[in-house]
Amino acid sequence: MEYFDLYDKNGQKIDKIVPRGTKLLDEEYHIVVNIWIRNNQGQYLIQQRNKMSDKRPFMWDATAGAVVSGDSSIITALKETYEELGIALQKDKLKFLKRFVVKDNYANFILDVYLIELDVLLKDLNIDIIEVKDCKYATMAEVKEQVKDNTFKDYDQIIKQKGYFDLIEKS
Repeated sequence: MEYFDLYDKNGQKIDKIVPRGTKLLDEEYHIVVNIWIRNNQGQYLIQQRNKMSDKRPFMWDATAGAVVSGDSSIITALKETYEELGIALQKDKLKFLKRFVVKDNYANFILDVYLIELDVLLKDLNIDIIEVKDCKYATMAEVKEQVKDNTFKDYDQIIKQKGYFDLIEKS
């Protein structure tokens, strides 16, 4: 069972830890990370989720994960990328882009978004088949088209504001 430290809307840790799946109170948040990997051709390494337990199973997404108790956002970004794709990122190469604070009917969350410029060959990935079904490279235009086709998570809708994908592309 995974446990999450909880935070207030300003990202300050509160003295409460809950198991994954707990309905949070109105002013409680947990932290989630997105890690975007962009190659030198301006394409993004995206993955198709493979877990039925995901809110949106089998959708395409950036590498992502929830921060477990005791970990930080940056540590989670490094861990998730290694666990899901077998890529050992260098902490100092990750660029923090933005923090979004999202009110949700079930579990409020804080989304920390990271970007790294890195050339990775698909054949060199060591995919965790429990978490990830497939990986590919896509331009941001292709990602946005997948959002329209409802095959990629619509972060503009998830974070309840526009501009998420433009933030990634322009960074």
